[in-house]
This record gives sequence, C-alpha cells and structure tokens, in this order.
Amino acid sequence: MRFLPTRLFVAPAPPAALLLALSVLAVAAPAGPLSAQSPGATLTMDEVIDMVRVSSPRLSPDGSRVLFSRSELDWDENRRDSRIWVVGADGEGARPFTASTDDRSPEWSPDGRWVSFTRPVGSGGDRVRQLFILPLEGGEAVQLTHHATSVGSYRWGEDGRSIYFTANDSLPDEREREREKGDDAVFIDEGPSGQTQGSWNAVWSVAVDPADAPRDATRLTPEQRRVGNFAPSPNGNFLAYSYRTENRRNASHLSEIVLLAVASGEEERITHNDAPESQIAWSPDGRSLTFVAPDLESWELDQGNLYLHDIPSGETRQLMAETDIDMRGYRWHPGGRMIELTGLDRTDANIYRLDVRSDELEAVTHLTGIASAPSFDSRHDRAAFQYASPTEPGDLWIVDLEGGAPTRLTRANPAIAEKALVEPEVIRWESHDGLEIEGILYAPPGRTSPGAAILEIHGGPAGVFTRGFDADAQLLLAEGYALLQPNVRGSSGYGDELLRGNMNDIGGGDYHDLMTGVDAIIERGIAHPDSLGVKGWSYGGILGGWTITRTDRFRAASLGAMVADWRSEFGAGFNHDVVRWYLGGDPWSNREHWTERSAYTHLDRVTTPTILFHGANDRTDTMEQSMNFFAGLRHLGVEARFVLFPREGHGISEPRHRRTLMIEELRWLHRYVKGIADWEAPERPGEAKETVAPIS
Repeated sequence: MRFLPTRLFVAPAPPAALLLALSVLAVAAPAGPLSAQSPGATLTMDEVIDMVRVSSPRLSPDGSRVLFSRSELDWDENRRDSRIWVVGADGEGARPFTASTDDRSPEWSPDGRWVSFTRPVGSGGDRVRQLFILPLEGGEAVQLTHHATSVGSYRWGEDGRSIYFTANDSLPDEREREREKGDDAVFIDEGPSGQTQGSWNAVWSVAVDPADAPRDATRLTPEQRRVGNFAPSPNGNFLAYSYRTENRRNASHLSEIVLLAVASGEEERITHNDAPESQIAWSPDGRSLTFVAPDLESWELDQGNLYLHDIPSGETRQLMAETDIDMRGYRWHPGGRMIELTGLDRTDANIYRLDVRSDELEAVTHLTGIASAPSFDSRHDRAAFQYASPTEPGDLWIVDLEGGAPTRLTRANPAIAEKALVEPEVIRWESHDGLEIEGILYAPPGRTSPGAAILEIHGGPAGVFTRGFDADAQLLLAEGYALLQPNVRGSSGYGDELLRGNMNDIGGGDYHDLMTGVDAIIERGIAHPDSLGVKGWSYGGILGGWTITRTDRFRAASLGAMVADWRSEFGAGFNHDVVRWYLGGDPWSNREHWTERSAYTHLDRVTTPTILFHGANDRTDTMEQSMNFFAGLRHLGVEARFVLFPREGHGISEPRHRRTLMIEELRWLHRYVKGIADWEAPERPGEAKETVAPIS
C-alpha cells in the first residue's frame, strides 16, 4: 500500500581495485561536519525545477562510450523531455545520440555494433512503442518490430541474434471496436483487470535481422498470464519468468517462477509458495537461477532475500542471510563464482561482492553518498555509474577497474558548484524504549541559537532517508529552517529487525521515535520548541497526520498523499501491507485497532494549522482521505487548506504542479512557524508575477 518498491538498479561489482580508485570520489564528497557548506548563493526554487537530470548509464562492450538519458525541462509545455545521449569514456564529445525526445530504454548489442531503443510509431491514440536498432556509427534507425501493442521491458539474447520483450495482449478486433464505442466497463479484480482496466501480457522474441525488418515476433509464454520478470538462458534454450494468472491489487504474492523450454513449450515450476518473486537471473554456466523474494514460503515483511536455485538438483538455498544490508540489485560476475550487488547500508549505498560458495560479502566501494546504476564493459575492465551526495545532485562517472581516479562524464548542472549547499550530519538518539534511532540533520550554517525547525517523515513505511541529493532540504535551509529526517523503526537499510519494528504498531513506537528526535535537536540548541513544523508524504503524511492528533507542539503541518481513516481506505486503495504487517487482520476482525490507529478518529484533538496535498488520480492512497481530513478540520474550526492536483497520481510530476506545491508549502510554514503572514512567492525568471489565491 504505502510501500512502493524503489527503483532497482543492477550493480555488477568490479574488482577490488575500484575501492582505491573511488576513494578519490569519496574524499570529494565526504560526510562533513554539521556546518559544512560550499560557498556561494543559496539554491532557488526555480533552479531546482530547472535542473538537468542524467541517469541510466550504459557502457559499451568495448568500454569506449557511454549511452545515458538526459532530461530537461520544457516549462511552456509543462513537461520534461528526455533524450538518449552518448559521451566518450574520456568525458569528451557528449552529444544527443538520437534526435527524438520520444526514444527510450537504450541498450548495446552484445558485440557493440548496434544500439537498441524503443520509439512510438503511429499517430494520435494509435501510437505504439516499437523496437528500433541503430548502427553505432550512425545512419538510419531500423524498425525491428511492428507489434500490435507497445514493447515494454526488453533484453538482448547473449548471442546477439534475438531480442526478448514483454508486450500486452491485444483485444480481438470486434471487441476493440466495441470498447472504442464506450463498452469499457471495468470488472475490478477479474481477469487481467485490477484496480483499473488491465491486459494480459507475454514474453516475445524477435530475430535481429536489419535486412528483413520489421518482422513478426514469436510468442513464448502462454495466454492469460501476467508476466513480471523474465530472463533467457545463456544458450537461449530456456526462459525463466515469473507470472500470475490474475491481477488482483493485493495479490502479488501469487506470482510463481517457471522454467520454459523454448523449443517444446514445456514448463517446470520452480516455486510453489505465497511469496512474490522478482529479479530473476541465470548463472553464467546456465545451471542455476537466482531470484529475490521475502521468503520461500510466505510474504514476510523483509528487506528482500537472494535465493539460488540449482536446476539439476532442484534445491534452493538463501544467500547472504546474515547481512543487514538492503540489497538494491545484483548481477552474476562473468566468472560465475561471484555475485555483485548494490546495497544500502543505513544512509549510504555502495557496491559489494558476494562469494556464492562461501557466502562471504565484502564491500568493493566505500562511498559517502549513493552510488547506483553501474554498467560494465564486456570484460569488466571499466565501469560507468551514477553518484549523488547532499552537495552533488547526480552525475555520471567512469573508472578504470585496474586502478586510477574516476573520470567525470557529465556535468549536468555546472552552476551547482557555486551554490551554498550544506552537508548534513548523521545523528543518533535514544527513543522512549531505549532503541537507538538514526536520522539526518540539516542545520542552517552559522546558527548560534535555537530557531525554526521542520520534522520530515519519509514515505514507505519501509522508506529511508539517505545521503543522496535532497533539493527540498536545501531549499528549506536557504529559508532559514533546520530539518530533521528520522529513520524511525520500520525503515529500510538497518536490517529486518528494525524494519519490523512497527509491525501492528503504526503510530506507536515510530511516533515516539519522531518526538524523541525532536527533543534531541532541541537539547542541542538547533530547534526552538515554539518554532516547529512537521511534513511528510505518503506514509509520511499518514504518520504526520497521526502526530498532530497526539501533540500540539507543532505550529504547522504539511501532509501529502495521506491516509486518515484505515477502514474506509480498505477497499479503495492498496491494503496488503496494512492487513499483513502494519495493523493486522481487517476492519471487522480487528475493528478497534483499525479505528483507534486512524488519525480521523481523533481529529477533534487537532489544533495544528494543516495544509494537505493530493493527486486526483492517486490509486495508492486515495484523494478522498485528504478531502475528509480537510473537511473535518474546517468543520472543527482548525486552519486548513487542501490543494488537489489534476492528472497526478501518488507523486506530483508536472513541473507547474511541482512549483505550486513548493510555493504553497513554504507559504504555510512561513505563516505559521515563523509568523510571516505577507510572504510573496518568487517570480519565475522571465515570467510575469503569478497571481496566487490568498489563504482564507
């Protein structure tokens, strides 16, 4: 429900020489003291909105070039445009690789001669995304598929002769014509439909033959299935994939892994359980499968376990069972004895190597910040990766794995080096029951006396605050606020014991973790007890709403995508996490607990002025939850405001919506935490002053 999976990044780790090479980068972005700050002007709201984003590096097999995605703002069109770019391994010659802003998902062919990507074909509502390949040295892109529906995820076969992809099944022509006429009723949780109308999908393969393209693809998986993850075997004779035979919103635990013999179509079940499986991979010799699941039997609250299934014996065993590191992606080393993985350890993410035989885990990098999305050449001599820290918004780097300093490939936002950005401090305190809690503290440089401070609550509940780049935190600092981000019980990155710390107790121990953290920064002279605000999104909005029913210590609250009443949300949103872990039972068998732990039940205790934000199309936490909380506060005479964003889901993505959210949240905090009633939003450079509705 509130716990949306984080975007996974595959991270094959390089040889140990990378530890020395990346130490230069680690020194360049250390975990500095509380007052550490780069010189220059403070970051502005519009500079954050205008930031260029680079991501998803793809190093060529020969290690000479890197493909990546570059996203830029188009304010007039209220969107971000993304293009495929390429840069040399020396950081020189960066340029767009294709001209279109509609091209997505670039990948290298195994021999490095071709680059594949997807591009929409057709016009109007009939556009479908197809596979294209383009020669490395340029020329005309070749359309490889003419599939009836859009190509989804895809991967090259190891021999470079085929590409495997997922695509939704199309409706029969007659049924499609009726649907277009309005016969489009959704039978919820039936067939391929879940909370909204859905489709069955399948894995297909298409031969890579530029001289005879586009061509028909071959369906590999049976009909009436929802395929999740898939992986072709090294020799191409088998396909391992996970699937479900229904699409109910809260039943992803019904997925199973099967092994399909491509030639005969025969299948062998690998798993038989009540646990969701993902991230399937083959060992290089084709004798083993690895996959990620919370458990081999049931859907446990777990950071995710890595399992190895030996195909000849049929035995499955868990790997790296003793570590508290939160694995965020993995890949087999070409030699077959090691698995390289990316893992989050508390607030930093690094690359690790796992010995499959001994189960020994060693860190390959020791970075302060977040290393992600490494991509390797065919021999693992070089690695391209993304790196972000509190003062580095994220750029791409490349390193020679045999030694030497890393080379920066991109400088997406060069002006950031001149900005006054603050390094946060990782602090710890003791909660009400003696449990040690860790959090990230941003404090305005030079603060010598207690001042305004904001308590921020992360999403999840199994989210976590890390030492990546946090633009919102820097903006609050620029406005004179300190910011505390506690990793309360229930957070990821600290092991399963802490992750399970709020099971059947949401609003219990996690609430006390927040308040003891606030006490800690007051005792340190950072926060003034009469100048406190609280903010959060998703689970942060949920726990934030609960918090203001427990205490009147906060002068203002900003709550986004919240759930106020667990019972009324049971059918409208996702509920598997609430039913299984965070409350237990259901609204009838556990009526008192579901009612008592709902902030809406205690709304008459709230005195904190509260602003609420929600996406109109949010299917995770439905917008009626914020609407009811807002209406109740207004009815009870509490200062409240509700901003609803059309077209938006669980997050706010449209640039103009994002700017409105930033302005209105800051206006609210200024008014009620600092007592600044006449604050005016900054004008966007080059635009006339905006007319903003007054707070009524």
